[in-house]
Amino acid sequence: MIEFTMSRVAMIVCGAALLAAVIMPVQSFYDGRYDASMEEAADRLSLVIEEFWVSEADTLILRGWEVLPSADCSVVIEGHSLTLYSKDKSYRSTVSKSVERVVIGHSDEVTMTKT
Repeated sequence: MIEFTMSRVAMIVCGAALLAAVIMPVQSFYDGRYDASMEEAADRLSLVIEEFWVSEADTLILRGWEVLPSADCSVVIEGHSLTLYSKDKSYRSTVSKSVERVVIGHSDEVTMTKT
């Protein structure tokens, strides 16, 4: 009877070790995909602003719920730098035309005008 119990305990320990060995690479894979998608979101937003400056439009309305990937994100555009903040990380992109400080939260609506 003790041999049966010991074999089950050994199997549980081995299974837990195997599960721990598999979880770490999978978690790092998903973290890498998340970071790549957030960098892409920052680049797409900077592209929208770039296209606005070369277009014939006079105003650009940026709605946070449309341009931000999730509700816990925000964007700060200042000078030539666009920074997307998400939780405890930040993702940077650049804008060719200098912009005064603009902060966009998920529920904000900001109007940019050409001067």
